[in-house]
Amino acid sequence: MKKVVLVTGASSGLGEALATILAQKGYTVYGTSRKPGAESRFTLLAMDVQDAASVQAAVAQIIAEQGQIDVLINNAGVGIAGPLEVTSIESIQQAFDTNVFGLVRVSQAVLPHMRKAESGKIINISSIASEVALPYRALYSATKASVDRITESLRLEVGRFGIQACAIQAGDIQTAITAHRIMEYAADHPAYGEVFAKVAQKMNDGVSKGSSAQFMASEIIKILEKPTLKKIYPVGKTYQKLSLTLKKLLPAGLFEKVIKGYTQS
Repeated sequence: MKKVVLVTGASSGLGEALATILAQKGYTVYGTSRKPGAESRFTLLAMDVQDAASVQAAVAQIIAEQGQIDVLINNAGVGIAGPLEVTSIESIQQAFDTNVFGLVRVSQAVLPHMRKAESGKIINISSIASEVALPYRALYSATKASVDRITESLRLEVGRFGIQACAIQAGDIQTAITAHRIMEYAADHPAYGEVFAKVAQKMNDGVSKGSSAQFMASEIIKILEKPTLKKIYPVGKTYQKLSLTLKKLLPAGLFEKVIKGYTQS
């Protein structure tokens, strides 16, 4: 019997690459998008992870058609960057509603079916930024740190039902995240305007030089297909994964100087 996989945020980027490769490997794949178009390689359903009714409807359709969901990949997300002082609460709420509460909504909709089947895997797409807090990306780092902690706790809650969960701490990926990133700041702000403009350019450069979505998807699928999932897997460029090791090894003050110099110089 083919495994049934649900990939959120599958209309482009990493989600589309994951859904496409999984379909090519013979999985029955359902992707989701807020505004789905025609998709021949896998089934693309309408779902807004910020809307509980939308989530429940999409999951119900999959269960009606397939009777099961074996794998959930919580990929839908949004970037957010800017000085904390000038970022609106509304934008912060939007980021958390997508990256954290959206993940929870979809997981809550899928988990009863995995429990009934006494099996399942949940792959949560996090970020290396969850471990390495970066200036002007406090809120993004916070959403992804939340994903890591949710995953860590969830594993302990559902392991006895035969369900596994892991977080993928992804490095930069060549996707359209730059175009859709929430960014609120005044370019002429006397305290932040000039320095944030430089940081924003570095962020964009990092994305353009990041790993391809196809490479990242292939690496994540290798993890998915392991019989036993560990808690967290860093995936991406070597130098970005190295930052996780350096944070553990270097004195805190020195590591802070390294990060500050890299992101603000």
